Formats: sequence, C-alpha cells, structure tokens
Amino acid sequence: MKLARLPASFACSPALASALTIGAVLGIAAPAHAGGPDPAAEAQSLLSKLDVAETRSLVQAPVEKAKAAQQRAQNARGAGDLQHATELDALALSWAQVASDLVRTAESEKKLAEVQKAVADLEQKAIRTQALIEQTIARRGRAEQNLKSAGATTNSTSKPEGAKPNTDASKAPAPSKAKPSKAPVKK
Repeated sequence: MKLARLPASFACSPALASALTIGAVLGIAAPAHAGGPDPAAEAQSLLSKLDVAETRSLVQAPVEKAKAAQQRAQNARGAGDLQHATELDALALSWAQVASDLVRTAESEKKLAEVQKAVADLEQKAIRTQALIEQTIARRGRAEQNLKSAGATTNSTSKPEGAKPNTDASKAPAPSKAKPSKAPVKK
C-alpha cells in the first residue's frame, strides 16, 4: 500500500496539529462559516405566519417588499451571484420582521386602548364617588346645623332664670297639647 503525499499547502506544523487535536478532544469547534440560521428560510416562515386574513391589510406593503426581495434573491442565485442573493435574503428577512413588528404593535395598541378605556371608566367612578362623599358631608353638616339651631330656638323660648315670674294668668302661655315623647330606654 502506497501512501500518497499531501501537497505542501495541506501540511501544518506539529504545534498546530497538536492544538487541533486537543481542541477536538475538548469539544472546541472551529468557527462555522455560516453566520447563523438561513435568512431565506426564516423570512419565508415569518411571511407564512403573517399572510393571514386578520393581518393582511395591516402588513400588505412590507410583505410585498419581502416577497419582492425573495424573488430578486432567487434571480440572483439563478444568475450565480450568491453574494447579492444572500444580501437580498437578509433584506427579505428585514421586511418580514418589519411586518411582524407592525402586527405586534397593533396588538399592543389595541391592549393600550382597552386599558385606557378602563382607566377612564375608573376615573369617572372616582369622580362620582368623590361627589357623593362631598354631598353626604354637606348633608351631615346641614343636619348638625339644623340640630344646633333647633336646640338654640328651644333654649331661647324657655324662660330666662333672672326674669320675674308672670303672675298675670291672662298673659300666661297656654299649655301645649303635644304628646309626651317616648324616650328610648337604655338597658
């Protein structure tokens, strides 16, 4: 069996060979040339999620631009221009992400409108409650004032202690025919 000799371009120093061997044993991987997930596939999955009846009118423009960028990327691949095809796939992904952001923004704005409506309702209830409290306080104040004035008029109609008793029977006040009040009995 003959061993084929490798060209000099594939030869490496013993230090590099041992470093690669140690890295492989420890699980250290060499950096991958791919920059992450495929932007074309990611853009296509986003577009398929967004191209539904509920969101179609909202995201129509960015979806059309993403689809146009995908078509241009396919044309560039067909022409053999892989660099521009990759860039156009990234552009299509960006437009798809814009459409996705529009949908999320619309949902957030809808939730915000609901929360603002609830806040406005609560503010109206708070204002009504405050008005009722103020009315109740005013009624209480008027009732206390009426009680004080009723007590004062009762005291002013009674005889002052320093006055002479009226001996003239014709000028004496007539006895009232009011029923005696029943006072509650305290136990």
